[in-house]
Amino acid sequence: MRQSWRVSMVGRAFGILGLVLAGVAASAIVVSGFDLAAKIVILVPIGGYAALAYLSALRPSITLTDSELVIRNKLRTHRIGLHTIVRVDAGYHGIGVQTRHGQVVHGWAVQKSNLARWLGRQTRADLVVETIENEVKAKG
Repeated sequence: MRQSWRVSMVGRAFGILGLVLAGVAASAIVVSGFDLAAKIVILVPIGGYAALAYLSALRPSITLTDSELVIRNKLRTHRIGLHTIVRVDAGYHGIGVQTRHGQVVHGWAVQKSNLARWLGRQTRADLVVETIENEVKAKG
């Protein structure tokens, strides 16, 4: 079994829009009449904005394989063996995975809003947790 979850379609669309806007702005700056130093000063924050859009909206994912859970966040990838998982829950910071060793890793790709939690609503994050828990039980 291999299943992956990413940032919602709306979140990815905003990330792509951010990259496109950064590209358009950068292109306009490059062809403008500014001198090289001014172009660099303007392009650095635009590049940072583009990197942030990519790291926040397009990179994060949670992948469940036959033997491990791969959590890819903005800057770091965690590989957690299914046999070491003791608890999985959904929250504002993402899917929280606790291991036998006490380590807690949050997968940012799928989150549950506090409002949904307070109202007891079932969300996509709850379905992800249920799928992971079922696979952990099957392997346990």
